[in-house]
Amino acid sequence: MDFNKTKRPLLITFCGLPGSGKTTTAKELEQTTGAIRLNTDEWMAALNVNFFNEEFREKLQERLYKHGLELLERGHSIIVEDGHWSRGERDRHRADAQRLGATVVLHYFDLSFDELWRRLKGRNDSGTYGTVPISKEQLQEYWPMFQRPDEAELAQFDSYIIHT
Repeated sequence: MDFNKTKRPLLITFCGLPGSGKTTTAKELEQTTGAIRLNTDEWMAALNVNFFNEEFREKLQERLYKHGLELLERGHSIIVEDGHWSRGERDRHRADAQRLGATVVLHYFDLSFDELWRRLKGRNDSGTYGTVPISKEQLQEYWPMFQRPDEAELAQFDSYIIHT
């Protein structure tokens, strides 16, 4: 499907743990689709806020999400880069976008723990601006919290792509 030629705005959303490739993919899609990319981590870095300040992170994510809905309502396509670990969050975002007449595409990043840790270790070592340093212990804590989408959920999106 050539999303550049659709008249409906596009919500590109992501589902994946840290280190899975969400930002790399989002930056590529930003260039090919013209969609506006919303990235909480980059905003936190720009505002010089501790990445692990959960209260601020939640408020910022909610504000960016509301801004994204305003953009969709005005016909602009957006990329929401947050990991959307829970089914409830994915359901809410999909329903909101569909209510606004947007096409909703999910990118699901399904990588093994070992591959995620390999990527995170490299990212941590590079110290790239705007990336959250994640320890192996944090990844072990996050791993069971991540609710992977099943086929029934994936079928509710206009389309989806699984990255392995």
